[in-house]
Amino acid sequence: MDKKMFKNKILKLSLSTLLLSCLSLSACLPSSLANRQIAEPGAIYTSAASTVSAYMTLSAGETAVAQLTQIAQGTPAAIPSTEASPAPTSTLLAPTVTPTPTTIFIPPTATRLPPTATPVTPPTAVPPPCVWAQFVKDVTIPDGTILAPGTRFTKVWRIRNIGACAWGPNYSLVFAGGDRMQSYNNVPLYQTVYPGQSVDLSVDLVAPSTPSHYRGYWMLRDPYGANFGIGARADKPFWVDIQVVTTNTGYAFDFVANVCAASWRSSARDLSCPGGANSQYGFVEVLNRPVLETGKHENEPALWTHPEYARDGWITGIYPPYRVGTGDHFMADLGCLEESPGCDITFHLNYQAPNGTVHSISSWHEVYDGALTRADVDLSSLAGKSVRFILSVTNNGKPSAANAFWLVPSIRQGSPPSPPSPTPTTQWSDIAAVQAARQAIAQARGVNIGQVIPLNVASVEWEDTCLEVHQPGQVCAPAIIPGYRIILRIGEQLYEAHTNQPGDIVFWFEL
Repeated sequence: MDKKMFKNKILKLSLSTLLLSCLSLSACLPSSLANRQIAEPGAIYTSAASTVSAYMTLSAGETAVAQLTQIAQGTPAAIPSTEASPAPTSTLLAPTVTPTPTTIFIPPTATRLPPTATPVTPPTAVPPPCVWAQFVKDVTIPDGTILAPGTRFTKVWRIRNIGACAWGPNYSLVFAGGDRMQSYNNVPLYQTVYPGQSVDLSVDLVAPSTPSHYRGYWMLRDPYGANFGIGARADKPFWVDIQVVTTNTGYAFDFVANVCAASWRSSARDLSCPGGANSQYGFVEVLNRPVLETGKHENEPALWTHPEYARDGWITGIYPPYRVGTGDHFMADLGCLEESPGCDITFHLNYQAPNGTVHSISSWHEVYDGALTRADVDLSSLAGKSVRFILSVTNNGKPSAANAFWLVPSIRQGSPPSPPSPTPTTQWSDIAAVQAARQAIAQARGVNIGQVIPLNVASVEWEDTCLEVHQPGQVCAPAIIPGYRIILRIGEQLYEAHTNQPGDIVFWFEL
């Protein structure tokens, strides 16, 4: 066998072997795919890829056989050999197309994180200054105290040491300006006041001789001669504030001199005395030289009582108790101050009995017309009785114009109640109502009627069925009942009895 034939034989064997391998691959591949269970999309993609790979391998094998046959026979490569074995038939399973799953994006839930605490740097403590004072209160002579000219008085302030240094005897209270009122300029402390402690500082003063408003300023002085006081910078003074008013010693009671002894209130709230002029809540002040609606400049004091700034606003002052004397009269000139057009006011004089009931005495209506009203009220019906007089003003017109004044309001021409007689007078003993009152009080107190001494008897007209003696739970009907007000005494104790004219109704109470 020649060499050429041997090569052809070997080539045919190689081709046959390659063809058989390809056939075996094409025959087993579909069967393997057909019997495999596809459990997931990834397996399907792997199986499909295997099938495509096997198909490509088979095609490559057929092409290779054709090319080898051409080489062996020397034929053009474009014509495949007709002697090649027919292409094996293979059944390919189409890969199952599984829809691509839709991806749903669920945004993560935002979790709120607690805020990060920002460290706060505590403020640097600032030490108080060495010397620093704080006003606590006026111990004596509160602001606006009414004093007669030349009155000697002692002003006392309570002051707290809020500085870092103690005050010693080498510290002093010093006059810092305003009205000196005949005081010393420098008053030593005479004691040690440690930080946080309070001290009462006092200075002796004299009210000026001319009626007016006065204020003197005071501070503290350290050993180095530097003044210090109150306020945020320890540089403000404290003060004494007084009103000097001419008082008439001939008056039984002076309402101007006792103005701040009264309790003042408006339709808005309680008021300080003296008040701040033009306060919307109402105020009371003393005017030493008032100018009246007549244009006259008075040289006697007046009370300026302005109601609350409202239509029907009012102001009222309740004075301390006063025992009315026989023949006492309430007297004052009433009107509006100058430059008060639209002033329309009503003045009221009332009194409060010991049991708290309030009774009307008289009232006067005033308008800004250039004329004044002279008030002169006989208080004989109250003789011997301790009452609290009440001055009131009600606004009827323009609120800002209700500048009411009481010029020299006072109780005059009076005398104290007559001294007690050891036995009732014949005149009083003949009055059945007096005897009835003596008997009622003697029986209640368990004494002999002879020990009940009448001091004063006045005819009155009571305004209700209770004879103006009101008790809790008692029903009193309005009525005009003629009767008597009777002042009586057992030992040092005084009594007041209210009776009707026959004396068969008697109400009484202690004074």
